Amino acid sequence: MKIITLALIMVLSGFATVVAQSPERSVIAELPQGKLILERSIIPDGIAFNDRITLEQGTDAVEIFASEGRAIQQVIAEDLNGDGVGELLIQMDLGGSGAFKEFELLQFKEGVYLPVWLDTGFVAGEASIEDRDGSGQKRVYIEYADTDVEPPVEDTAVFEFVDGTLQRLRK
Repeated sequence: MKIITLALIMVLSGFATVVAQSPERSVIAELPQGKLILERSIIPDGIAFNDRITLEQGTDAVEIFASEGRAIQQVIAEDLNGDGVGELLIQMDLGGSGAFKEFELLQFKEGVYLPVWLDTGFVAGEASIEDRDGSGQKRVYIEYADTDVEPPVEDTAVFEFVDGTLQRLRK
């Protein structure tokens, strides 16, 4: 009887994992090439995420990014190179107790979004894209905790979009 009960619990647990809740959907941006949609899905055990970004045009939807277990915290659509099409800066939580973040930049080229930059290891990071100095040049700013010093201090990493990728301007 114990074996049957244990087997039944395992089967039902597996079934619950497969039957995830409907994803939470939100519009990131409305672009000439379609709507960017963020879908957030948590696997019922709460350990992993199945977040993704799709580009929808009418009834057609194309997945342009999947989080692969990371939680997408925010997506910023902003034109960094002045071509009239916004790049996508994706901020993800890597999970765990360290509060580590990962950031990825996608650029729209030849009809598809392609990854052009990835950086990880920022503790408690928060991203924004702004023109803070009034120069007309938008930059990526990541506010984070610098844990390489004791005691840890708040710092800002500044990146500029140069030659198709983000280049760090200062630590």
